[in-house]
Parts: sequence; C-alpha cells; structure tokens
Amino acid sequence: MDKNRKVISREEFRKRIAGEFKLDLRYSVLEFADDGRFLVASTDSLSTAKEVSSLYERVKPGFRLKVILLPDGSAGKLKRGICHVGVAPVRKSGASASEQVTQILFGESFDTLQIGSDWIRVRLHEDGYVGWVSANQVTLFDDSGFQKYKSIPVISADENVVRILGRPERGGATIREAVLGSRLSVAGKSGKYVEVILPDGIKGWVEKSKLRPEFGPEKATPGRIVETARRFLGISYVWGGRSANGFDCSGFVQTVFRQNGVELPRDADMQYSTGTKLGKNLKKLRAGDLLFFSSNGHKITHVAIYTGKNSEIIHSSGFVRLNSLVPNRKNYSRKLSSAFVGACRVI
Repeated sequence: MDKNRKVISREEFRKRIAGEFKLDLRYSVLEFADDGRFLVASTDSLSTAKEVSSLYERVKPGFRLKVILLPDGSAGKLKRGICHVGVAPVRKSGASASEQVTQILFGESFDTLQIGSDWIRVRLHEDGYVGWVSANQVTLFDDSGFQKYKSIPVISADENVVRILGRPERGGATIREAVLGSRLSVAGKSGKYVEVILPDGIKGWVEKSKLRPEFGPEKATPGRIVETARRFLGISYVWGGRSANGFDCSGFVQTVFRQNGVELPRDADMQYSTGTKLGKNLKKLRAGDLLFFSSNGHKITHVAIYTGKNSEIIHSSGFVRLNSLVPNRKNYSRKLSSAFVGACRVI
C-alpha cells in the first residue's frame, strides 16, 4: 500500500459522491448501505454506476465497494406493475412510517426497480417519480401479462371518488374505489352498470353514470382548467397527495391539468420551469395561468391556478380554496401576496 496515500472513510466517500453527483433523488436512485464487508451503492442509472466505480478507483478509499444497478435480481421477470387500489402512498423508503412523497392512483403503472418482502421500489410511468409502495396495493406483471392487461378497453372514473361494487346493484358492497380520471378495464356491461376487471384479476361493477368514455381529452382551455379546479374546492391538503382524497399544492395543479390532457411535472419547482414566464403583473394574467410562491425567497414552495375572476387564485393550502392577491378583497392573503414570485402560462 502506498503510505503517502490518504485513506478516506465511508462517510467521506459518501460526501464526495454527493458533491460530484447532482442527482434529483425524486427521479433517480443513488443510496448507500453498509453490510459490514462492503459499502453498497445502489443506483438506477448505468452511467451513474460507472461514474461511482470510476471515482472509487481514482480515490482508492480504505474499504471495498459494491455497486448494484437497479432493477436488481429481486425483480426477476416482474418488470412492470399497476396500482389496484384507489390511492396508494409512494414513500421515501420501504417502511410505513416513511414520508409519503407522492401517490399512485388506481390503474396507473410503473417500472419495478426492487422487490422486498413487503415493499416494492418503483418508478411511476405517469411522471417518473421514484419511491416505495406497499406490495399489498399493487399487482406485478411480466412483460406479456402487462401488455395483455393494458390492451383491455378502458373507461374513466368521472366523479371525485367512484365505488367499485361486488354486484351490479346500488346496494352492492364496495370492493374497491377509484378516483377521478382513473382508468378502469372493461369486462362487460349489464343495464346501468359496467363490469370491470381489476389489475389483480378481481371483477367488479361500476354505475355507468359515474364513468366517461376514454376518447382522449378535449383541447385544454382556460375555462376548462378553472372548471376542473373548482370540482375539488374544500378537499383537504395532504402532503404528497394527488387525488380527490387529498392534495398537496403541486399535486392539485398536476391533477387539474392532467384531467384536461396537459402533462405537468410533479412538483412546484419543476412546474415553474414550464411554459412562458409572465412576471408578476396580475393584469397580464388570464384564467388557467400558474402562479408561483417562495416562502424563503429562493426555492419555489407553492403553486396556484389563476381563475381570471376578481384577481382570485385557487390552490391547496389547508384545503382547496380561493384566495386573492389584491388587498381590498375579502379573501386577500397577505402571506401569499408577499411570497409571490411570478406566473407562467402553459396553455
């Protein structure tokens, strides 16, 4: 061993990695664990795996490194999955007490990155978010099974919460639920009910009046954006929420626009980077524009939708509500007014 070479510790190596790899861990995986023999680095990117190995070779630390590329062997052929409950938490780590970072909704799909005994690490197809879901709330598929299920004709839930019944009658017991926009696979029809087949193979029934055909969204307009947003007035704020069971601010905005065929990033700071910047002059805004706020003057921490009426915004803060940035309005928010950093237009 070269006596002049400085041996760095595991913690020093982690810090070196953090300094050199500016990964957004909402959408990427790079984490370390120590199994006694090795410092184990897990990542979902081949290029990151190569760069970590290269850095290890350059600094020659005093420990052994093992790099695991996800998906790992635990996933096997079960490379895809679909949520089979109304709303499933996606957590930061594989534990019930871990922070909910976002949600996956009924019928939404994902790539399988890692399978544990009770938790599965996933990458959501809807917006690319990475996290852990309970194995009890999703169904895993091999490629063939996934394509077969996804090929079934679908119909969409058209109410904030839709009950899936065990029998085609109003008094039937609820076996599952779906939320607004959830895609349900159609197995048949009977009078006022549609038979649906769930990702886990269970069949149920939904009232036709609570569904809409999956023809594809009409062109988004400012009026439709605001109309959709108003459907959620009064719904509680939930950190990581993106359904009618509860929203955080950016989950609310993402859901409203998705219902109108416009895909937006999951979080407010990323939504701020979309569309055309409009500045802070409220007189230049129109319905459907996005307004952004910062609690510290640096990072975007909140987002709202402009209604185009009475200088009001609609947003999720405590619950989905209307506020104004104009001082003489009854629902004026001084806090929001002082935190406002600008608006952008995405439609």
